Amino acid sequence: MTTTQVQSEAPMTYEQIRAMFQDIGRSQKETDRILQETYRIVQETTQSQKETDRQIQETDRILQELGQETDRRIKEVAQHLGGMTQSDGDLAEELFFTSLESKMTFAGQHYDFIDRNFKRKLGALEGEYDIVLHNAASVGIVEVKSKAKTEHLEKLVTKKLPDFRTLFPEYRDYPIYLGIGSMSFDKKVLQRAQELGIGILRQKGDTIEADTGAVRAYR
Repeated sequence: MTTTQVQSEAPMTYEQIRAMFQDIGRSQKETDRILQETYRIVQETTQSQKETDRQIQETDRILQELGQETDRRIKEVAQHLGGMTQSDGDLAEELFFTSLESKMTFAGQHYDFIDRNFKRKLGALEGEYDIVLHNAASVGIVEVKSKAKTEHLEKLVTKKLPDFRTLFPEYRDYPIYLGIGSMSFDKKVLQRAQELGIGILRQKGDTIEADTGAVRAYR
């Protein structure tokens, strides 16, 4: 009969147990350090994101202010240009009115009266005419533009002329002579004016030159 001998592991010594707990303590400290470092990184990332958001909001605010300022300046420039256009128009109108007033003639007709900004309202219809010359037999209508365009000529014939006869029935049966005064004409405008029988008045040096050879009476 064989006898089996059972060997038991030797119990841990005090030094081994102490060393094991020291290793566990060091591992826990390293874990705590890693956790603290991770928390610090998360905090810095969060702070960085907040700063980024703040900068984005500040940029949006600046862009909005710049947009508002740009809109304000555009409006100011538009108003200024509008004022200049109106001022130029008033100056041109004064120039042509003074010239016609000094002669009281237009398109070979002599007139007894001349009016500026001749206007009247009849119900929903309202019209204003820059310069109107009239006598007991005929009427002369002169519109003034800083820069004459073909649409100004078309409107004078198709809109302003018939409106005039409606607004001023006392001149309904009068022959009416049309003219346009301007500081600037291009060839297309001059050609169209001749086709429509509209007189041309333009500045030449210190005087006003009138080209009314092609003017016809509208009846």
